[in-house]
Amino acid sequence: MEDSFQRIMDDINRSTKKVQVLPVKETIKEEARKRLSLNPESVCGTVIENTGGIIIEDWIRLYGSGEVNVIARNELCPFEEFVVGEDILGGLYVYLENGNIGYFAPDCLELEDMEIRYPQFLYWCLHGDTDTFYLDYRWKGWQQEVAKLGYDEGVAFYPFLWAGAESLESRMRKVVPINEMIGLEFDYLKQI
Repeated sequence: MEDSFQRIMDDINRSTKKVQVLPVKETIKEEARKRLSLNPESVCGTVIENTGGIIIEDWIRLYGSGEVNVIARNELCPFEEFVVGEDILGGLYVYLENGNIGYFAPDCLELEDMEIRYPQFLYWCLHGDTDTFYLDYRWKGWQQEVAKLGYDEGVAFYPFLWAGAESLESRMRKVVPINEMIGLEFDYLKQI
C-alpha cells in the first residue's frame, strides 16, 4: 500500500498544476474503513486512506479521510453510487456501477459517464486538460477568487447554472457552503 501511495505522490509532484494534499484525520480514516467497502490496494482506496483530500487548482476536490471528508460529503448526495470528488460549482464526480467515473454536471443536473476509470480520472485531474472541461464556467480572475475559498465552500451563480442566462458574466456570483449548493441541486431535481 505504501508503494501505491508513493506512486500517487510522485504523480502529484510531477503535476504542473497547483495541488494540495491535505492531512489525514485518524478518526475519519477509521470511520471510512468501517463504513466503506474500499479496496485499500486500489487507487481510490489509497487516496481515501492516505489523504485528507486532494485539492487541484483550488477547483477540484478529491475526497479523503480528513477535511474533505469522504463520508460527510457522500451523506449530502442521494446517489446509490459512491461520490469521490467535487468541484467548486457543485459538480460531483461519481463512481458508477460500470466502474467508470461519472460527472454530475451543475449546468444540466445530469450524471454523465466520463468513460474513464478512477486511475485515469486522477491522472486527468493532475495532468489533463481541465481548463477546457471548465472553459465555459471560468471567469476572468477566477484563480485569485477561488484560492480564498474554504474546503467547505463553493461558488454559486444566480441565475443558477441550470437556468438560462445570456452569459456567465451576466450571472451574479457568491461564495456559499458547498453542502447548501449540493442540497439545492437535489431539491430542485425533486421538484421537476
